[in-house]
Amino acid sequence: MHDSAQRETLGRNWLWFVPLCLVVLTLVERHTVVHAHWLGKLAYQRWSWGVLVSPSAYFCWCVILASVFWPLYGLLAIAAMVKTRGRYVRVVLLAVAILVFPLVTDALTWGSFPFNIDENGVHRLRLIPFVPWPAGNYGDY
Repeated sequence: MHDSAQRETLGRNWLWFVPLCLVVLTLVERHTVVHAHWLGKLAYQRWSWGVLVSPSAYFCWCVILASVFWPLYGLLAIAAMVKTRGRYVRVVLLAVAILVFPLVTDALTWGSFPFNIDENGVHRLRLIPFVPWPAGNYGDY
């Protein structure tokens, strides 16, 4: 009975799990939420009804949602994995993946953002993610 009761809690793992949660919430989640909000405002300013038929817009929207919610689900998965013994390698890999995830999602949203402005200042609607390749510097929308 004592062993099963001990598995249900994190035990001493709280000592590193709470700082990990704080790092994820302050660095990763803050960045992804601010980035998602900024892209939402930018999409609102450049709105076109053609975006409703743009696969690039749906891809970008899914990446934005994943960038906000996946780190939280990752923390829940880490908490669940820590309760079972012998999963520390997976826990470390998942923690690293959570911290690297915003870099990947930023690149995906940059390449799939549907409301582009080309080098002549003309607004273009991207239908296919990464086609045409985004002109300008990385992160310029």
